[in-house]
Amino acid sequence: MSTETDQKATILVAIDGSRNSLVAAGVAAQMARSLDAHLGMIHVLDVPMRGFWAGIEDRIQDDVRLQAETTLGEIADKMREMCDVMPEFLIVEGVPEEEILKAVEAEPNVMMLVAGSQGLATEKKSQLRLRPGAGKLAAKLTDRLSVPLLLVPRNVDVAHICDAMAEHRGEPVGDE
Repeated sequence: MSTETDQKATILVAIDGSRNSLVAAGVAAQMARSLDAHLGMIHVLDVPMRGFWAGIEDRIQDDVRLQAETTLGEIADKMREMCDVMPEFLIVEGVPEEEILKAVEAEPNVMMLVAGSQGLATEKKSQLRLRPGAGKLAAKLTDRLSVPLLLVPRNVDVAHICDAMAEHRGEPVGDE
C-alpha cells in the first residue's frame, strides 16, 4: 500500500459490505486524518466454491471483483471529498482472517486494524458469537495480529465518524 520511502503510518480497515464495516471505515478515516496517517481498506472477496458453478465461475468471480472495486471506489471518493482522506484499497480472495493477517504482515507501516464488531454474516442472520460483543472474524484475529485491533460498535458516537460514512449508522447526520 505504501512505498519504502514513505514512512507514514497506515491504519487498515476491513470492509465486508456490512453497515458496521462502513461505520468502522468512517472511524478509521477520522483517525487517519487526526493522526496524519494513510488509510488502507481491505476487502476479502466472497467467491463461490470452484466446481459448483462449472462453466461460469470465471465470469462470476469477475462480477464479484468488479462489484467490490466499484463499492470501494465509491467509498474512497466519499472519504476524499468529505473527510480529506484518500484511502488506498486492496481486494484479495480467500479466507478473511488469513488474508487480513497476510496484509498486515506484508505492510510494515500498518499501526492498527479497524473492523466492525459485527460483520455481514451477523447482519444477515442471528448467530452465536465466539465472544460477547465480538464477531467471528474479530475473535479469530485477536490472538494472531501483531498490531492493535480496534472493534467499532454499530452505535458509535457520530462525533467519532467521518461524515462521509456516518450515514451508514442508520441515523441522520448534521444539525439536530
